[in-house]
Amino acid sequence: MKKIFIFILLMVISLGIFDAPSAHAYFRINEDTKITEYKEGIRHTKIIGSINDDGVETNQVMNYVSANVMQNSDINIVVGDNYSLHQDENDKWNMSNILGLIENVHSRYDNFEVLAGVNGDFYDINDTGRPIAAHIRNFEVVSRGDANRPLVGFKDNGEVVFGKPDFDGYELLVFNDEGQLKNKLDVDHINSDPQNNDEISVYFDNYLSALPDEYNKVHIDSIETKITESYGNYFGKGSISQLPTSEDIEENQFVIVGYEFNSDQLITESDYVVVQANVINTFEDVRFALGTDSQPLVIDGQANTGLNGGAAWNYVAPRTAVGIKADGTVFFMVVDGRNKPMGMEGVTLPALGEIMAYYGAEDAFNLDGGGSSTLALIDDEADEGYVILNTPSDGRLRSISNGVFFVKGEFDPIPVPIPEWPDTRDQLNMPTNIFVDQDGILRFNAIPGSISYSVVIDGRETIVESNQLELDLAVGMHEISVRAKGGADFISSTYSQSILYQVYPHDINLLIDMIKDFTKSELND
Repeated sequence: MKKIFIFILLMVISLGIFDAPSAHAYFRINEDTKITEYKEGIRHTKIIGSINDDGVETNQVMNYVSANVMQNSDINIVVGDNYSLHQDENDKWNMSNILGLIENVHSRYDNFEVLAGVNGDFYDINDTGRPIAAHIRNFEVVSRGDANRPLVGFKDNGEVVFGKPDFDGYELLVFNDEGQLKNKLDVDHINSDPQNNDEISVYFDNYLSALPDEYNKVHIDSIETKITESYGNYFGKGSISQLPTSEDIEENQFVIVGYEFNSDQLITESDYVVVQANVINTFEDVRFALGTDSQPLVIDGQANTGLNGGAAWNYVAPRTAVGIKADGTVFFMVVDGRNKPMGMEGVTLPALGEIMAYYGAEDAFNLDGGGSSTLALIDDEADEGYVILNTPSDGRLRSISNGVFFVKGEFDPIPVPIPEWPDTRDQLNMPTNIFVDQDGILRFNAIPGSISYSVVIDGRETIVESNQLELDLAVGMHEISVRAKGGADFISSTYSQSILYQVYPHDINLLIDMIKDFTKSELND
């Protein structure tokens, strides 16, 4: 069992009163009990006490988790959801409680382990589960949402940005099988015909009329689509259809249409494409983002004195917020509420701003609250592997739209885009002389011009910088192939012909070594 360091500070009420930098005439936080623990680089702090807000004293229980993602490269922030790949006939997106969201993050990114997380954006709770604001997942604009709603976004370097997103129409992104961007094209129309020979249109499966006859058509079998006609929101991701094409748009397809589109073989069978809203300016290079309330809670270290709106802004309720400290530390806060007998009364949005400022936020933003407020932390001893730190006011875990999470692990590097299209680069030679030596090290010939090598073992890829890889494989037969990666300067090679490598149990290996030694000695004699 991992060691957990717990520091408990019990304070007499007369010694536990702290003045917060306040936008109110009078605001104080009284910490009767403060407990801090550290797990996997995440700091969790629980405060039991009360607040005095302009003379009104209420009992409160607050929990927050924090990590410095600017200084700790092994901890990052991701947005998670459990949306269906395609909406059903009732336009349902699907909702899950926070444990379901954590499970989805793990299944989507095998290089990450969720350490802690909190509920996210406001959403259509009674109907579709669709988030109200834009939702950006791993650079993909899954939904552009309500353009008037601000986002909080998380960059790879740990920087956090906030604001209303700017969009410039729609874009078509074409990626090769290595994830390199081959080309980026403007989409001129969604579900309507091109107006000239230079324009491109994309038709989704909610388009019920005939496609134009005089244009090239590329049918895409979608991996995922999101359509919200009321917001003019469209998202599609997929690969070129292998089925005989017809003039109709099949269910879960979209069709790219242009006068001479794809006559240059821009999209091939091994590629995938993304059609999405073209986000520009502040959120252009943001990997993950989700929606927040309409006004920030904290601005430049001070509670927002002009806060006069938002979700039940002047009523006490359970609350969730995300804050950013001056040193780059990000923290997720949940204040429990609607449970007065347990000393959990909840707070207004202005009071939440005061709390976030007191605990060090330079900037802070309100997320969905009420029964949605949920904070989870990794715990090996918990049944689900995670403990819920707060007390959800519904008495159970509510199904929510999305969430934001601290994860352990590094982001996959962004592949270098192809410099231009058509692609005129030379292709690298394929690695040869592939073998595993007696020490269990995979070796192959180095390829001049390669930036790295893709080693695929039983269908799972590992990227290595040199022409060798120490293997640690289970007993059994394994299939191995290798490819030289070209980066920006060369087209990557094709994969080598697979070799089969047998891993024997330890005692059989000893026997094989004995036979080898005996054979050598006989030859020497």
